[in-house]
Amino acid sequence: MLAAVSPSVSDMLRHSGAGEAALRGQVQLVSVAAIRDTVGERWPRHQPLVEDFVTRAFARNASEDDMVVRVNDTDFLLIQPSRSPMGALSRSSVLLRETLTFFLGAAEAENIRISVVDRIGDEGLEATRVTGDQLEAAARERTGDLARSRDGSAPWERFGVARPARKTVAIKRPGQAEIQAIFYLDPVWHVTREAVVSFVVRTVAVQRMADGAIEPVDRRWLTAGAAAALTIERLMFVEELLGDRDRPEPAIVVHVPISLNALSYSGARTAVLGELRRLVESDRRDRLMIELMHVPEGLPESRLSEAVAQTRPYARGVLVRAETLSTDVSNWLRSGAVGVIHNAATPGQPEKATLAALPGAVDRARQAGLSPSLYGVQSGSVALAAWSAGVSHMSGDHITGRLGPDPVAQRFSVMDLYRK
Repeated sequence: MLAAVSPSVSDMLRHSGAGEAALRGQVQLVSVAAIRDTVGERWPRHQPLVEDFVTRAFARNASEDDMVVRVNDTDFLLIQPSRSPMGALSRSSVLLRETLTFFLGAAEAENIRISVVDRIGDEGLEATRVTGDQLEAAARERTGDLARSRDGSAPWERFGVARPARKTVAIKRPGQAEIQAIFYLDPVWHVTREAVVSFVVRTVAVQRMADGAIEPVDRRWLTAGAAAALTIERLMFVEELLGDRDRPEPAIVVHVPISLNALSYSGARTAVLGELRRLVESDRRDRLMIELMHVPEGLPESRLSEAVAQTRPYARGVLVRAETLSTDVSNWLRSGAVGVIHNAATPGQPEKATLAALPGAVDRARQAGLSPSLYGVQSGSVALAAWSAGVSHMSGDHITGRLGPDPVAQRFSVMDLYRK
């Protein structure tokens, strides 16, 4: 197809090197016409908001030579000369899906309109519409990028981390592959207070296999010793983050995830609780929240209560991460936990299913006397649905993209989701 652009835009593209990038398959044309078609006569009011959303979303995690150009009221040219053709298509697909989901509530297949630009000429852009098979291949490329470093990405991006790691550690396991773990921070937005005063420590763990390949580690199945070692490294990272009395420290609360596996055997449990005790000796107890994770469905209340009681003396409160949005939390009522954390980014679960399950999850948490939180918030539609359902805290890339990962307390209201 031939897409018309103004002569000035064509000239600018050719002089910027976009023509060479197009020949390598690194330039895509994405269309938000589905939003215009849906809002109809309200489009003149929506168009500046859509353009601002696209340019801001593209700027997140962009390389120095990436460029976005609006060629008309619904089409944007995405130029990514440092990425592979499939990697560029993958990122363009993610951006378009995020935009459609934010403004329309869902990204239907028929609305994913992306073309690969073959040539930038005097009369316009020559582009080929991307097929469904190509989009599926791009999705598989995203999965591969989480564990492979062949896409030319920054070191932290090779492990699926969208921003620079604050600390990287290696954990040796006798007779098994060494674990490389990356720690970084995500802001936790206190929705009802309209402020961010806490940050959760996020972890990405990978291992190098015998054939040299790097694969993600499913931390749910780590042995008690390995889970404890990873937890202790995470606690040491928190200690470095908070500093000591002789150094200025950020006035924030830090959420520290602890795997239930790390508390399952006496040796591992003793090591973890010992590190926790050492961490809070400098009056840091009120600066910590503990999040118990990898809690299986149907865990007896007595076992959960025991884990909460073991960790509660070292933090201002203990939260529990639920496996799914449908987790039955009724038997957590007398566990001593103060809240439950659900994850919106469940692999294989469409966003529509997440939106439908949210109200029920919040109601069950309230009935169990637990404050409901939602992590893994990837889009504005999920954030707004969670706010509407009564979620008390939120975290995820969509929140971080608006607030940044720096550990600084700041105000943020629900209206800011519309403004940015």
